Amino acid sequence: MAHEDYESYGAYEAEVRAASAGRQMARLLATLIGAAAIVVGAFLDWRPDLTGDKLTIKALVQPDFAAESDLVRTVGGLTILIGLVALIGLADRTGWLTRLAGAAAVVVFVMYAVQAYRYFGHDFSTAVHDVRFGAWLLLIGGVVLLVGGFLGARTVVVPAAVEEPNVRHSSIGNER
Repeated sequence: MAHEDYESYGAYEAEVRAASAGRQMARLLATLIGAAAIVVGAFLDWRPDLTGDKLTIKALVQPDFAAESDLVRTVGGLTILIGLVALIGLADRTGWLTRLAGAAAVVVFVMYAVQAYRYFGHDFSTAVHDVRFGAWLLLIGGVVLLVGGFLGARTVVVPAAVEEPNVRHSSIGNER
């Protein structure tokens, strides 16, 4: 169509994905580091006598720090799953799944810390000293994932001019 076929121009909004190479690289590195920290923390000590892959998942909801031999039923198994979700989050450009995995990791740490606090009769200093490096690594990895998730592609709304075609009406029956 020629330009003269257009009578007016309409103003609309268009969504544009804005992402720089540096921002995407930072998100990739943060996700890989955060997921690695979470997975490694699953195999380290969470208590003086238990590693995360041996600590029952019940330790998140009640102060029962018993051993469990099945990885699927352990806190370590749950944190490994969270790390895998974070890695799958790299497939999406926006980073929402990475943020979700980071938030889940922080929630798991808080749930464990609350139970440790309850286990030691509400003695904060003893509970903090009892929580070992594996659990702290989970918290660090979760925070790194949260930050990395916010480095995803942003959606920017910009005004866009769209040409509307001129609709020519038939003159049959409208003669003057």
